[in-house]
Amino acid sequence: MKKNIFFWLAILAAALMFVFLGWAFSQHGTIGLFRVNGTFQKLFIILGVFGLVLAALTLLEKHLHSRQAKHSTNILSFFVRAGTLLGIVIFVFAFFYVGMIPGPLKGGQSPQLLIEDGSGVNGVPNLAIVFNTEKATSNTVKWGPDNASFTLNEEKPAKQHVFALNNLQPDTRYWYQVNNGQKIYFNSPPAAGKPLHFAVGSDAHFGAEDSRTDLTSKMLHQIVDPAKGYNMFFYLGDLVEHGFTDSQWQEALKTMSVTTSEIPAKYIVGNHDTLLGGLGRYEGYCEPSGMVLQSGTRLWQRIDVGNVHFLMIDLEWSAESFTAEQGAWLENQLASIPKDDWKIVVGHGFYYASGSITDGWKWYDNPETINKLSPLFEKYGVDMVFSGHAHQLELLQKSGVNYVICGGFGGKPDDPRQYISPESVWYASNDYAFMDVTVNATNANLIFRDPDGKVIYSQVIQKH
Repeated sequence: MKKNIFFWLAILAAALMFVFLGWAFSQHGTIGLFRVNGTFQKLFIILGVFGLVLAALTLLEKHLHSRQAKHSTNILSFFVRAGTLLGIVIFVFAFFYVGMIPGPLKGGQSPQLLIEDGSGVNGVPNLAIVFNTEKATSNTVKWGPDNASFTLNEEKPAKQHVFALNNLQPDTRYWYQVNNGQKIYFNSPPAAGKPLHFAVGSDAHFGAEDSRTDLTSKMLHQIVDPAKGYNMFFYLGDLVEHGFTDSQWQEALKTMSVTTSEIPAKYIVGNHDTLLGGLGRYEGYCEPSGMVLQSGTRLWQRIDVGNVHFLMIDLEWSAESFTAEQGAWLENQLASIPKDDWKIVVGHGFYYASGSITDGWKWYDNPETINKLSPLFEKYGVDMVFSGHAHQLELLQKSGVNYVICGGFGGKPDDPRQYISPESVWYASNDYAFMDVTVNATNANLIFRDPDGKVIYSQVIQKH
């Protein structure tokens, strides 16, 4: 009886390795993690080999015991018992560390002003006031322009709260108030033909030991400063280091809300955000189900501001998350935009880039993303493509398309490049910065700004 218990415990320990691996690879983004990150690739292989070896040794031990070769199995039994204990410990640690059964969403308690997919009847995007509460509550939001007041009431108690602000007038000062709290003021984006001023940042990596959240905070204060006049803020992914860790989301959203409560903001998903089950937290905090979808999904969308059109795409590690469905959607959207309008693509992963080899992966000119997407950009006259993923600052130009890498919002900068992309126009490493972009009728002004708001590099590009 005792031998049977040890046998089945060993088989269970071996099976648990494959239970964890099966769960991990069922999660959004793990295929990319395995392909691109050499450290995790080795770890997953080791766990798989460990499970196979443990199962094989356990069956061998049972076979030898059945032949009553007791003395010859003492060393083998020791390894099987040790492997059984180690396998169970590994699984229990992984189970609780990554949260295979996800816990509740506790972050995002400060309100954020998030941009919805599409636009309202007046040619500017609809917005949503989004926040969470630890307990189910019913809330009230009052809002309106300076000379009016509207009231939105929740009918049922909930922990996640989404209040829609629809059909805003362009370039108008509005306010909102949650449960008779402090009034928060914001400006709606401008009408068609007026200059559009927006900020772009990526790769803060809240939760990483080497992230500079103090500099992230300084840049957020630059963006929210009324004197700077930003109309919108796009954040291009990797907000947190480990998407499965709720405490990192709590810290990140509390810090970001200084800006995102006043400047209409849009979060795009990054590979670290979805890490090992993190997709649910990204969606819950940054793209909750109560937000309206007019043309896309929770991971890829279109935002229209007059004659300026933003296409948000899901591009995480490399091209694994860019599905055929998403590709067809992107081409349909680009084809529907008038030729003379501005077309801007924003996403996490890069295309053309300088860089180095890290963890066995070439972090520079990526043939997978280039071959899948750049022909579409060139065919439909995309003007600008913004991305992060690489923790550097770079402007590249290819066939009339301007590729901007702005992965300097707080995560540790990448090492200086060892490979220089032939398409590179300007490059900087070891700098923290965000993008300041003004789109005019016939040109756009691109400015890389440091945490103090000082210009690192600027260039005017012409509408082609």
